[in-house]
Amino acid sequence: TMKLSSLFFKARGAILLLLGVATLAVSLDASAIPVFARQTGFKCVACHVGGEYPQLTSLGRYFKLTGYTQGDAKDFWNLTTNIDRSPFAVWLQAARQWTTNNSTDINAGGTGSRFDAQTLSLFAGGKITDNIGLFTQWTAGKDTVNNTNSGATWGVSIDNTELRYADHFITGSHDVVVGAYANNRITMSDVWNTQENWTSDWIGYFNGTGSNWPSSIAPTTFLQSGSTSQNLVGLGTYVFLDKTWYAELALYKGTSHGPLSFLTEGDGVGSPLLEASPYIRLAYNKEWGPHSFELGAHGLVARAHNGDVNADPSSGSAISSWAGSINTYRDVGFDAQYQYVLDPHYFAAHFRFTHESSSIASDQVGSAATNYTNNLNETAADLTYIYQAKYGAMLFYRGASGSSDQNLFNNALSGGTLNSVNGNLDWQSWTPSIFWAPWQNVRVGYMYTFYTKLAGAGSNNGNITGVNSGSTFGPHDFNTSMLYTSIIY
Repeated sequence: TMKLSSLFFKARGAILLLLGVATLAVSLDASAIPVFARQTGFKCVACHVGGEYPQLTSLGRYFKLTGYTQGDAKDFWNLTTNIDRSPFAVWLQAARQWTTNNSTDINAGGTGSRFDAQTLSLFAGGKITDNIGLFTQWTAGKDTVNNTNSGATWGVSIDNTELRYADHFITGSHDVVVGAYANNRITMSDVWNTQENWTSDWIGYFNGTGSNWPSSIAPTTFLQSGSTSQNLVGLGTYVFLDKTWYAELALYKGTSHGPLSFLTEGDGVGSPLLEASPYIRLAYNKEWGPHSFELGAHGLVARAHNGDVNADPSSGSAISSWAGSINTYRDVGFDAQYQYVLDPHYFAAHFRFTHESSSIASDQVGSAATNYTNNLNETAADLTYIYQAKYGAMLFYRGASGSSDQNLFNNALSGGTLNSVNGNLDWQSWTPSIFWAPWQNVRVGYMYTFYTKLAGAGSNNGNITGVNSGSTFGPHDFNTSMLYTSIIY
């Protein structure tokens, strides 16, 4: 009873604080909406399903494919006419998070809950010319937080950034959108919200890893992992024919200098450096009435350099270096989306499957990996229902299966503080989520992630071994929940 009472008062305090922050933000200016909405004059529901970012409607996809240029705002060279349309927006997320098991083998502080301001992002962009537009984001996040907040630091860096050129041609028989882009994240170009960067579960748990906080999300393929985010540059081109057929081809490469290095964080330390790696996306799109459907395929061949201890001898550990050996990742998969958008009901469903075949460099076998080759199958699916653009519920599924590799997947739990079952990567998690959007730029929600499989363990008794006390854990010991407020202004 005492535990339940304590949890009640903690939850009540978190709710009151989060709602107070939301009310303050909205009271500043109830009519203020973010960058692209100010440019177009549209409300959020025009471009996002039920007004809930990042899920794009048909209009939202068209806005992105035409280079962020739609709307009556003047171009970059006439900024004096845009004084009432600020090209900036701010996003803040704060949350209280709970974990099921407080063992120090799972989180170093042994603390079951924590409140924190997770993320602060600044956005800028929009129309530069009639054919060129920009989306850019800088983010400050708590990168090294632990459960007691001691040693907490904010890491600030460039985030998702993309420059697009696009044109739209209508002839007697065809409707064609063609374009090109430069960006700093594989899958950032996605407009159907099926690829890693724009999936609906972008509201994640705290960024702490290792002994700082459980980090037990399933392993993913190289393509969907985001492991090279903001440390590479991609150049791509695409065509969208008759609002039906879509084809995209891009080439991504790690870089730390040159004319496009402004898209990256810098030297790429801690993130694999890529040789030139091709990315492809094909899709069939169908729209009728309030419905839309997409079925697509995606693929990547990535040649990623491993760390080289000689790159910085003073560090005593391997860091990203062009001198490091190369692992090759061949990823291919398919994805699908369905949407129903007609007020007051909004519904969306997404599915993605990606198969990866990897070849491990010989100097990594026996240390970072056990096998010379590995296979990994990653599955992601989600359902969303929103009523009156205010009340919503979501359900996410994430899963992984494939080769067992004692070295490669042994460190997949909590940054290596726990040992998985013989390197087994069988993973399954479910995340139900509910949220309330009292205003179009504010969302208050609660999400709970529970694991039915975790690193090969499929029961609550489990045989996942902790390294500190020798305790054993099962999937349910890693269940995590979070109450959050997200504000974009």
